[in-house]
Amino acid sequence: MNKTPSINIQYVSINNLKIISPTILVLFTIICLNACSQDNGKSASTNFDSLITNNSENTIQTAIVDTIIDPITIQVKLDNQQTIIKLIGLTTPGFDVNPEIYDSALKFTKFHLHKNKEVRLLRDRYNMSEAIQLSYLFVDGEMYNKLMLTSGYAIVSNTPDQFEYKEEFQSIEQEAQDSSLGYWQNSKSITNRQQIEDKQFNQKEPAGTLPKINITNSSNQKCDYAQNNTPVIKANNDKKTGDKNYYLPNSIFYKTIEIREEDGDKLFCSEIEAQNSGWVKSKH
Repeated sequence: MNKTPSINIQYVSINNLKIISPTILVLFTIICLNACSQDNGKSASTNFDSLITNNSENTIQTAIVDTIIDPITIQVKLDNQQTIIKLIGLTTPGFDVNPEIYDSALKFTKFHLHKNKEVRLLRDRYNMSEAIQLSYLFVDGEMYNKLMLTSGYAIVSNTPDQFEYKEEFQSIEQEAQDSSLGYWQNSKSITNRQQIEDKQFNQKEPAGTLPKINITNSSNQKCDYAQNNTPVIKANNDKKTGDKNYYLPNSIFYKTIEIREEDGDKLFCSEIEAQNSGWVKSKH
């Protein structure tokens, strides 16, 4: 028959009172502290391990920040190559929707993801085949996608339709909205999610802070990707390579292209017009 193990507790007598030996108390304290530290370490590692387990077919990659293209689009050095990544599950109302908040979001990203900052990237298992690398980005141990939502500098995108943390992102977005943070400070800032995303790709004028080119279009017909007859298709003449590529408003490099008439750059109203003039659609 098994006997229940017993612990012999040593007592010391002070003024006829039995008190547990200080040595025993010290040992108990050490044991408890050691157990607590092990539990905490286990919890922290479990969170990270679960992240890897849920994405067992994927790999967390280390990259170096190179350039911030917009609040949720970053150029990084990955495997000794320049790679454009976009924060999955997020969209940001463009400069024309709310210039003040857009600038704040851009400064927020530039502060946290400054040049040469080391980050980690994880591609979503549901969106591995996307042409643009949609990623979860981790900086200083925190998922930056969530930080943008928590601060109200981004909202949950309608595209892609499915991604792993969509429900969690929506919950974080709701908390930011309830707290009137960022874009949610003014209820009129975001009135229709689809309208915001459409505005990113249907600019009345060339996007970004690039200098405006005074080009008029005599036709009353709307230009491609615009709501009026203002040309928004950017045609860039690369004087070094001789390449003549045009960029649409939904191009990843659109906001970085600066139109210089003296270099032969142009703005076109339609893709057909650009192609007939000898320009080729950019792959990016």
